[in-house]
Amino acid sequence: MVQALLVALVALFNGIQGPFHWYFFREPVMAGFWVGLVYGKPVEGVILGATINVSYLGWISAGGANASDLYWAGLLGTLVGIQTGLSTEAAVAFAVPIGLIGNYAHIAFMTISSIWPTRMDKLAEKGDYKGIAKLQFLAGPITVIFIRALPVFLIAYFGADYIQLIIDKLPEWAMAGFTAVGKILPALGMSMLFKVMYKKHLVVFFVLGFLVSAYLGISDLLFFAAVGCCLAYLFTIYGIHKEVKGA
Repeated sequence: MVQALLVALVALFNGIQGPFHWYFFREPVMAGFWVGLVYGKPVEGVILGATINVSYLGWISAGGANASDLYWAGLLGTLVGIQTGLSTEAAVAFAVPIGLIGNYAHIAFMTISSIWPTRMDKLAEKGDYKGIAKLQFLAGPITVIFIRALPVFLIAYFGADYIQLIIDKLPEWAMAGFTAVGKILPALGMSMLFKVMYKKHLVVFFVLGFLVSAYLGISDLLFFAAVGCCLAYLFTIYGIHKEVKGA
């Protein structure tokens, strides 16, 4: 019960709109960390969440329209992986259909949330600015509680046994297929991101990172993050110098 309530609390913060919640709860790697922490497996949660996150590197919400729900994919994908003991690849494969189902929750949230601006307009006509502030502060979280947190609580509390039962009933070839798909999805996410961010003069850094990882066997992301920051700094200074010199 306590773990289900804590996961529901993570789902609440995961679904609230705002920079703090986006950076610390929404992204699958962070949602995975919190879910893993609740179940006493923070490292496993980060690994699951980060792998799911890679699959969604090319994810974008244009005009509020989502191809898949990033929130539930990371949170529930990690939850299913931890509760059932699935491999990382299989958990990633399960996260994608979970994200598609979660998209209905996103649509429901956006539809209900469209009611509040109309209500605020009426309060504004009356000059009730305190009422607007209360509605702004409470309406969104309350909607998230019913649309996102409550379903996650029910899934966390009742769903583990049923999910495990479904997984146990799946034939070996189906699980092998999920594992294979789970290995492909991170590569798909990387390719989607690369398509969006592709710049001819930056390809050399992509190739350099690949060569270092492939030939030296370095898989520590912190290493690449630190090297990337150094290269970005040098590249920025070089660019500024070039502009000044050209002027």
